[in-house]
Amino acid sequence: MTTSQNPAPSRRAVGLGALGAAAVAGLSACGGDSGSGGGSGPARLRFTWWGSDARHEYTRKIIEEFNAENPDIVVEGEFTEWSGYWDRLATSTAANDSPDIIQMDAGYLKSYADRGALLDLSKEDGLDTGGISDDDLALGESDGGLYAIVQGVVPHAIVANAQILEAAGVPVPDDTTWTWEDYARIGKAVTDAGLPGVYGIQTEGVQGPPVENWAMQVGETLFTEDGGVGMNPDTLASFWEYHLGLAESGAGTPVTLTIERNPTSSALDQSGTATNTVAFAPWWSTQLTALANASGQRLVLLRPPAQTPGGDPGLYYKASMYWAVSSRTEHPEAAVRFINHLSTSEAVADLMLTERGIPANPAFRERITDKLSETDRAALEYVNSIEDVVNPAPPIPPVGASSAGEIITRIGSDVLFGRQSPDAGAQAFVDELTAQLESA
Repeated sequence: MTTSQNPAPSRRAVGLGALGAAAVAGLSACGGDSGSGGGSGPARLRFTWWGSDARHEYTRKIIEEFNAENPDIVVEGEFTEWSGYWDRLATSTAANDSPDIIQMDAGYLKSYADRGALLDLSKEDGLDTGGISDDDLALGESDGGLYAIVQGVVPHAIVANAQILEAAGVPVPDDTTWTWEDYARIGKAVTDAGLPGVYGIQTEGVQGPPVENWAMQVGETLFTEDGGVGMNPDTLASFWEYHLGLAESGAGTPVTLTIERNPTSSALDQSGTATNTVAFAPWWSTQLTALANASGQRLVLLRPPAQTPGGDPGLYYKASMYWAVSSRTEHPEAAVRFINHLSTSEAVADLMLTERGIPANPAFRERITDKLSETDRAALEYVNSIEDVVNPAPPIPPVGASSAGEIITRIGSDVLFGRQSPDAGAQAFVDELTAQLESA
């Protein structure tokens, strides 16, 4: 598995407003021929995706195999790097020239769906989701419609360096019972062991996923179903107070390292986990392979600590990637057939493995287990192991939510450096994000 996790949600907004939201808003459900061939040759579909060179190569193979098996359809690939993907998609969508099939991300799904740019797949005959659970299918829903099919899922985890723990004389904790109090105590024991340059815990405070995990443990979500801010300022303040305590006690890294290692602005291979200078840090579980390759040491995945022993670890399955169809496609039936292929074909499972996340299709998971590397298999097993404790996924980010990451990084930095109190910073975060959502 390559390092295919998407950047954190501090990315820039989709930009449909500036690039032609009016053009998108009036799109019809589909334009032109609704069949696969149209009677005048094969249906031609454009398929766009972002990702690494490895993703590009195996996706090309998937397209070639599909085209060979479906002579009445020709799928043409359009590969773009992440840095330019959303600008290009917004421009083409505003010009009514969107690709037929779109690799979609959770941070942008609602923007495109609610402005009429995506086909409601729940209204299309012949859709085959291959046994994907209702909960996972709901990850692609917005306002009662199904606008994207989830391909992969990924939960949060604590990545622990088993070799650092062994050298410090600290056992790997029982992640089914440990609490945040235990986490601080264990982290302090690692730091106090005196291993050169090593701290117990990567102090947090400037990235969104750990905050979301903390909030979910107390029954809150970052966003509400109606598109507002769902997290209480007191919850965010308590998160910052806890992590300030880690830094002050020595259990966690100093604040300067927290800022330097923020995953939204620094390379994974420069992180405390990758450089073997922290024993514990929060990550998306499918980043394990990239981290282990950089670290060269034995890393393990643990559930996050809970508020109480055996309590809710605040986990959910995040959609790592979706397939969506443009509402302007002239060949919706053909597009659905291609999405069926991506979601159900054994050949696709063999090529994709976990590169686009842990497969949402349970048959894919079973098929690929023996084909995976040790770390990829560990990530898949972790996903399976938490099925009894995962929460329903929170509402997908509303339009305007892409600013949340930037806001929490900026205000979190002020709080960690003492320029604002946790209480003041938390209220400022909620107020500013609310204003962004209301103005979107």
